[in-house]
Amino acid sequence: MHFSSLVISGLTAIVCATGLVQAAPVEVNKRASKGLYGITYTARTSAGQCQTYEEVLATIQRFNKNGVMNIRTYSQECGQLPNIVKAIEATNSQMTVMAAAWIGGSDDQTEINTLLTNVKNVQNKKIIKSIMIGNEAMFSNYVSADTLVGYINQVKKQVQGIPVGTVDTPNTFPSNLIAACDTIGVNIHPYFGGVNVNQAGSNLMSQYNAFKGKASNKDIFITETGWPSAGNSDGSAVPGTSGLQSYVEQLTSSVTIPYYFFESIDSNWKPAGANGVENHWGLVDASGKSKIPSVYQ
Repeated sequence: MHFSSLVISGLTAIVCATGLVQAAPVEVNKRASKGLYGITYTARTSAGQCQTYEEVLATIQRFNKNGVMNIRTYSQECGQLPNIVKAIEATNSQMTVMAAAWIGGSDDQTEINTLLTNVKNVQNKKIIKSIMIGNEAMFSNYVSADTLVGYINQVKKQVQGIPVGTVDTPNTFPSNLIAACDTIGVNIHPYFGGVNVNQAGSNLMSQYNAFKGKASNKDIFITETGWPSAGNSDGSAVPGTSGLQSYVEQLTSSVTIPYYFFESIDSNWKPAGANGVENHWGLVDASGKSKIPSVYQ
């Protein structure tokens, strides 16, 4: 996905988090009954414009109504963190946010400074689950591992009790970065593995368990997983709303690890990408209509 200067891939990625204090155990069951554990959110409309606060509030209220208690973000664009926190407080919800700074190799310090200011302005720090510095910054060759570790350490020195980390793909996530982490998250998309949707939930767990061997002493989150509603097939993986519904039902009924569903709304402003699916991962379409109203209103 492309966010002006930032690109968020639909490919497998991981998130690591390190904090000044030992991170609390992963809260696997922090979700409302039958709701998705979490969701990825950009605070942008389907066409790519920044959402107003009123639009953010409506989105947060919709998440809350559907039992989605945890939100993952990617940057500080659109004034999103202050708006999301304000909306959560207005909704009187116990939602949490993975705050983030986009690392793209230029203006990184400005982005980090904005993040730090916004986090420090949050009165109820329980809302901030963790802070993620960068998304696939190494996979995209934006920065080196040493540079990224430096950014993480910089942020750790200025926040108290909040895990701090980064996002990258499993194959480009070096051991020194893992060693710095208290918490690790991995984005897993069974669709890109050519998996039939009927096996998507079990495939997700298999990939998760395989990755645990790389960081067995860490708490691990799945920070992206989803199913496209349109586009071309990838092996046995067939896009469609029936597949989307099936995967959501598998996640809410049998997946017991914490995950963030990709994504809240179709991103029509993105390039079509591999198999022409990049515009079609939303739970709702460009008009805001749910694609699967029997499980997400």
